[in-house]
Amino acid sequence: MSLSRLRQLLCRGQQNIPKDGNKEVLLNNSPEDVGWSRYLVKLEVETVMRRRQLSSTRVLLKTSVTTVLSICLLFLIFYTIVLIFFTPVVPVEYNEWRARHRLKLIAKIKSGSESHKKTDQIAKSVMWNVSNSINIHLPEPRCEEKLVILILISSSVPHFQQRNAIRKSWCKTNQDKYAWKCIFLVGQPEESGNFIELIQKLQKEKENNRDILHGSYLDTYRNLTYKVMHGFSWATAHCPAKFLLKTDDDCFVNTRLIYDLALHHQDVNNLYIGTVSNDMEKRKVIRNVANRWHVVQSDYNEEYYPSYASGAGYLMSWDTVEKFVSISPYIKPIPVEDAYVGIMAQAKNIIPSNSGRFVLMSNGWTLCNYAYLVVIHNVKYHQQEELTHQSVQATEKCLGGRSQGEMYTWN
Repeated sequence: MSLSRLRQLLCRGQQNIPKDGNKEVLLNNSPEDVGWSRYLVKLEVETVMRRRQLSSTRVLLKTSVTTVLSICLLFLIFYTIVLIFFTPVVPVEYNEWRARHRLKLIAKIKSGSESHKKTDQIAKSVMWNVSNSINIHLPEPRCEEKLVILILISSSVPHFQQRNAIRKSWCKTNQDKYAWKCIFLVGQPEESGNFIELIQKLQKEKENNRDILHGSYLDTYRNLTYKVMHGFSWATAHCPAKFLLKTDDDCFVNTRLIYDLALHHQDVNNLYIGTVSNDMEKRKVIRNVANRWHVVQSDYNEEYYPSYASGAGYLMSWDTVEKFVSISPYIKPIPVEDAYVGIMAQAKNIIPSNSGRFVLMSNGWTLCNYAYLVVIHNVKYHQQEELTHQSVQATEKCLGGRSQGEMYTWN
């Protein structure tokens, strides 16, 4: 059937469909026309229904997408309101951010000292800088090249007699020209009636001897940590040696013996040796502010100090000194110098060694004892020359028949 015929039938079918439901109108058409008319009418109705269904589907889809978007938008608005009104935002400063994100130094556990069984963490955020905190009052000390032992002696400004006695006794060297070098550590005298006189006398002493490291800190007992760290920092920057001995101006040092011992142990690393106490009560942190050794909790929070060598005298290999200087900016200083050194040792995983050659009393020794003792504490300035003479005699008279290996054994 041609396309034109279909169109005619469609038109006739639409015209012949009774609008009032009268069936006689249909009977006036031929059976063929009536059949095609019904078919075409049915086809048109189905087409219209499909269009309506498609339109309904699109409307539904559009409505669903709009609903989802609306819900998301409402959620974002609600979440923003909650963040603003219920969660205060505190900005993190840059330094605090660095402290949180930088690596931490962890003291590993080693067998040995009881205090090193505990693992401490030290955040690598700078607490202080000894180089910026302490100015050197010129002239600077004179250093020598190829030193074996640098001896740092903690002294007070008025102790002119103590320093002169040491210069004339055990600090004199008659072996290798650069076997050892003594440097005295002093600070600023406190205001007093003879303040100007002390400064002038100290200035003259510095110019004549060139062996005084003069810091800008007040020369008080509770500033002893600044004084010692000043010495360590200056030494690593300006006066390198193989070993460093820290002691006080009321101590005798058997320099000839300690020089031989140092040469015998020149290949030892992490050396930190002196009088180390195993008594926990002696390492308990003092909180009573009336005590000269007290430390407030904000400066050091632990109940006990780690093991440390007495500040009267301890010997360190140069790598140990460098490690202490490198870690010190990250450890808040406390006014107990030798305990502070122990804290640095713990942070760098260096265990102090106890030796009977370092003693805290000057009385009761026989002549032959001076053949083994290297540091003796609580010595008067007028005893320095006598003890130096006895140490020389002991070396000559008391080592006969004993092996050289025994002489070089620390304990």
